[in-house]
Amino acid sequence: MMTAQTPQKIAYQAVVRRENNQLVVNANIGIRVSIIEDNIYGSSVYVERHSVITNSNGLASFDIGSGVSEYGVFDTISWGSADY
Repeated sequence: MMTAQTPQKIAYQAVVRRENNQLVVNANIGIRVSIIEDNIYGSSVYVERHSVITNSNGLASFDIGSGVSEYGVFDTISWGSADY
């Protein structure tokens, strides 16, 4: 039997660009993260927002599960019961 611990948070990084492909550098940006059940059209089980400052390469780093919750509770997501 295998067991696994559910994540308390998920480290995430993204390079942020404008619509003209220009990097967004050293800027305060807002990011909203949704954990969606089953597929892209599924229901959101958790939504949070972050305020992040990009670095000189446009990189934004944050932990999913540690933002300001807008809906749901990250710690209660039943990761083994569906695809997310």
